[in-house]
Amino acid sequence: MTTATERRPSLARAWLVLLAAVVVGALLQGASAVPGLGTAAAGWFAAQVVASVVVLVAEVAVLAWAARAIALRSALGRLTATLVAWSAIVVVVTAAVAVVLPFAVPLVLVVALCLLVEAAAGGRNALRGLRVFRRTPLRAVLSALVVVVAAALSWVVALVAGFFLTGALGGAVTWLWFGAVAGLLLVRWTRLAVRARAREAHTAPMP
Repeated sequence: MTTATERRPSLARAWLVLLAAVVVGALLQGASAVPGLGTAAAGWFAAQVVASVVVLVAEVAVLAWAARAIALRSALGRLTATLVAWSAIVVVVTAAVAVVLPFAVPLVLVVALCLLVEAAAGGRNALRGLRVFRRTPLRAVLSALVVVVAAALSWVVALVAGFFLTGALGGAVTWLWFGAVAGLLLVRWTRLAVRARAREAHTAPMP
């Protein structure tokens, strides 16, 4: 059985991984805001966009991976291809919705959190993560409201950072905020999912 003393290094390591993902992701995304890149050749600009998406997918996957270890106070384990794949799906869908229907982004983020938490737990069908609303409806709805507030606040932060800070600095600050918020929300939703599963197991009828 894992003792509290043994859990501390694992928990600290998980937080360090989460922090590193946020900082490195922000620096790399901020580099894409360097003046002049927008007027670069089409091929180079496309390559830069693809690189930015790849970095974002990797960051999301690592954040979900670290968030599970933090919530469970356990070792990090292995970062699976399934989690990376679902992270890619989440990033692409969220970006598409942000362009077509911006006001629906908070709802998409709630669904994304459910999917990422389930994928980080090793579930191949991440859609099962939505069961958290059935298992603990009140907590899930309250957590969803937190996501809506966080999304609105993030929009304000991005607006302010873009107005007062320009270029790479503004981009880095904005993505630093986005990454930190995403990491904390993933920890919150992972804990919610773990609590929901424990409650379901406790109330399940004996065979």
